Amino acid sequence: MSEAGASCVLLVDDDSLLRRLLSRHLERAGYEALHAEDGLQAIGILRNRLPNVIISDLQMPRMTGWEFISVVRRRFPTLPVIAISGSIPTEFRAGTDPDRLFEKRLELFPELVRAVDELVRIVPDDVHLPQVVSLPVRTVSGFAGHITLTCTDCLRPFRAENTRRTEAGWRIAVCTHCDARVPFLIESSSPVRGDRCPVSNTPPPKARLPLAS
Repeated sequence: MSEAGASCVLLVDDDSLLRRLLSRHLERAGYEALHAEDGLQAIGILRNRLPNVIISDLQMPRMTGWEFISVVRRRFPTLPVIAISGSIPTEFRAGTDPDRLFEKRLELFPELVRAVDELVRIVPDDVHLPQVVSLPVRTVSGFAGHITLTCTDCLRPFRAENTRRTEAGWRIAVCTHCDARVPFLIESSSPVRGDRCPVSNTPPPKARLPLAS
């Protein structure tokens, strides 16, 4: 994962016109604007590059702003998030609270940019350190069917197919939600007499991901 530039903002909203208008305000203030149509697309961007601040809508298809913010809070707890919405919610569930909240109104864009200025100044240096959510999954060889894995990027569960011909060792499954490559371990079949399955000491394979240009 590459570090973001000194002034980069990720805009997450399914309204392309709003993204264009807001990006003009940000660019005039000296920021680079990255665009995502929803939370899942934004997670793909975070896989390659971290912004200084995220501005996210709350009502979006595929992954809502609430779910997206909860993923950001768990994976990048020091990354500032500004939420925008056509109607201001009265409350947020634990783990989904934004740092700032704005109503979607064009006349409020200058104030929103000032909030970005404030958050950029206080963001800690370690926000750009790669964050890893370790969710190891094990199954035994010889088992045929589907296994449920938890994606380490979007944190959603998904099903992966396992066949009886699959040998023991580390494997990669592709998340059906965000296309992340998720490692999981297939252990040797259980020995007789209730002995524990031997666990491989080989580290999981690293998913090679392209860096943002």
